[in-house]
Amino acid sequence: MELRHLRYFVAIAEEQSFRRAATRLHVSQSPLSRQMNDLEAELAVELFTPHGRGIRLTAAGTAFAERARGILANVDAAVEEAKGIAEGRLGTVTIGFEPGATFTGALSSLVAGFRQRAPRIGLELVAMSSSAQQTALHDGTITVAYGTERPADEALAFLEMTSDRLGLILAPGHELAGRARIRLRDLVGERVVLEPRALYPRLHAAVMAAARARDVTLGPMSEVANLEAMLALVAVGDAVSFVAKKTADLVAPMTPVVWRPVAGLDVSLSDVVVWRARDAQLPVVRALVESARELREAP
Repeated sequence: MELRHLRYFVAIAEEQSFRRAATRLHVSQSPLSRQMNDLEAELAVELFTPHGRGIRLTAAGTAFAERARGILANVDAAVEEAKGIAEGRLGTVTIGFEPGATFTGALSSLVAGFRQRAPRIGLELVAMSSSAQQTALHDGTITVAYGTERPADEALAFLEMTSDRLGLILAPGHELAGRARIRLRDLVGERVVLEPRALYPRLHAAVMAAARARDVTLGPMSEVANLEAMLALVAVGDAVSFVAKKTADLVAPMTPVVWRPVAGLDVSLSDVVVWRARDAQLPVVRALVESARELREAP
């Protein structure tokens, strides 16, 4: 039994006529009759009985017609789903994002742009560090990554979305806040807090490398669980921290902290979209990358 047998049978059942069904199917009546004879022989049941100039379904034929319609509907749905996924109209895309990107980066705008391009695509967001993102890309756990770490792996392609200078945040009443020029050496003895190294390895590495280059030992240094805890410690003057200027600008209206550039800390943090190079032509990846490029080039 083939799908065409089911399609022929359903057409005959709905038209209640071999002649009308043949016209609807654009086939000759004789081959259609032969196909139905073969179907009845294979099933070993009678599906039709003559009725006037047409036919009438038997009880077995009526039951079979109901099942056949369901089978054909499922097949058509499966075909449409496969085509939709291949064309990037259906399916699910998973974006791994670095914590904080939803507040300080272009992730929200990127997702909105992608949603306009692919309104029927399922979208999942998974929080993970930039280093974990690259592992997840190789494993196929995520489709695209949004983080701060440029990949050195040639198997991964990336697009830089934003770049912002790293600087110091401190309480407005801190003695360093009023200085026109702050140096890394001025921070010796200051308590420095940063978000977890496991989540932001590049930030920790950049700060420590800048300090070593100037023979400065920062500290004491400690990690805090999240941005809110870090800001609370800085705001009351218990610590200072390093963040990108856009982060400071975002939290300044809500938290009493000030941002200052630091001489000798020539570090910029970038937001990058990363994907597997071999996936560049996949419709969902292409839609995300096109959305990213459009957002980056927007005035």
